[in-house]
Amino acid sequence: MQNSNGDMKKRIILTILFIVTCGNLFSQNVQNKSENEMKVFEQTLIEHMKKIKTLQCAFVQEKTSTLFDDKNVSKGNLFYQSPNALRWEYTDPSVSTLILNGNDAALLGKNNEKLGNERVFKELGGIIISLINGNGIAKNKQFTTVFKETEDNQVQVELTPTQRRLKDYFNTIEIKIDIKTMLANEIILNEKSGDKTIISLTDKMVNVEIPSSVFIIK
Repeated sequence: MQNSNGDMKKRIILTILFIVTCGNLFSQNVQNKSENEMKVFEQTLIEHMKKIKTLQCAFVQEKTSTLFDDKNVSKGNLFYQSPNALRWEYTDPSVSTLILNGNDAALLGKNNEKLGNERVFKELGGIIISLINGNGIAKNKQFTTVFKETEDNQVQVELTPTQRRLKDYFNTIEIKIDIKTMLANEIILNEKSGDKTIISLTDKMVNVEIPSSVFIIK
């Protein structure tokens, strides 16, 4: 993970989007869902999210850039515990960890040194938690949303930013949600710069015990 403020905000947004919906982008025969179908799906998603007390998974992040030929690949883990604890950690090739725990938030480096602007992390922490528990979904005005149903028991969610800061970073964000589990398998960020980031999510476990020490900011 890069340490610039812009890149850190992107990673926080990734965390938000994962939890909100927590995909094969090029599925054929995709149909737009009707407005009524979208409302039903949205409500089902919110109800499902309210039942999530803990969540953990592994992820692989691949970034392709218009400036470089090679992909930048990172790996890590995510942990969430209701009502307000979150840990998003990169383990390979470099180590850094974003932790939100109640009113406390920090980005930690390999040696647990604090990086970035703590005030920004606290400010965004409230947004993240409101999206995690579902309270911020229906009232979310940061994106226009289109739901599309695919033939492989998934729903593709395409988000177009309307909020200025998000529009500065992304053209669109695409997420595939498994209809059976209501969890995402893949998140794709199409950036303004032409870069693309793909997050593949695996080993998802819901409502298993997570040690409280995972969310301690040292």
